[in-house]
Amino acid sequence: MPVSSNDEAKQNQTARQRNANVHQDRDRTTKIVHSQFDNIGLTKRNAEYMFKFHQEIAKTKLTPQQQADREHEMVSELLAGQKTGKTARNMWGTVDQKVQSILNPPKPKPDARRDYWPNAAYNALLFFVIFTFLYGITFFFTKTGTRGMMGITGIILSAAVAGLGIPLMTMLIQPGVKHKYPLWLRIIMMIGFFIVWMAIFFFAGMIPAVINPILNPYVYIGLGVIGVVAAYFVKRNFQITGGLF
Repeated sequence: MPVSSNDEAKQNQTARQRNANVHQDRDRTTKIVHSQFDNIGLTKRNAEYMFKFHQEIAKTKLTPQQQADREHEMVSELLAGQKTGKTARNMWGTVDQKVQSILNPPKPKPDARRDYWPNAAYNALLFFVIFTFLYGITFFFTKTGTRGMMGITGIILSAAVAGLGIPLMTMLIQPGVKHKYPLWLRIIMMIGFFIVWMAIFFFAGMIPAVINPILNPYVYIGLGVIGVVAAYFVKRNFQITGGLF
């Protein structure tokens, strides 16, 4: 059935009215959102920055709560920065740059002192893996059997001492840091640590078998595999600055 010109005109008018209502709703929403940043003490330029940031962060996969938290933090920083004449652009760059810094935050700079315990744990695990694989695998290539193998307590003790000491040695040679001791003394300290560690490693093999049992080589290899997984977990979740690998 052909549509009359009057019907077509009514349809066009209805469509125009619908579009006008949509635009009005968008404009109303925009004004409401913009007003959230207009009356909280921000300068006009900073309020405009926050409004644009609000629009861009809404396009990301962050949850509404995460978006609101970021905006709240930024507003607090801006209010404090305005007291010394800072602007949002000075503090964070463009809106796109700020959004990207939130989605892909830069990794913190390595700090041997701050990251001491993760580094100690990582290095201890590495030496534990080395020792367990060493004694587990070499068993199958020697004719002396378990003779010459170290017990599990000795392995744990030797690995722990290495783990605790290596990050300290890393601090002694860390570049770009004002060291408390002169280079020659630091070198002596490092040599001293390795001598002590080797002595502990030697005497660890002499611990009585009652408290230092030699395990089945397959158990050593299995423990080594567990150590690899644990070391990978530490490496992936913490800032490691003084690891062997």
